Amino acid sequence: MSAPLLVRRVLNELDLEPVGNTRDEFAAVISKEIPEWAKVIRDAGIKLGN
Repeated sequence: MSAPLLVRRVLNELDLEPVGNTRDEFAAVISKEIPEWAKVIRDAGIKLGN
């Protein structure tokens, strides 16, 4: 199996969908998701480290 097909298969098994976009588009997605996940982490009381 070629590497791209293997990567696609593994991502699919993890219920992830590979997306092709630009560096700026990726940065925009991450910037949008950071506050959303920060709230989830705060609300769940998750702490980093010991």
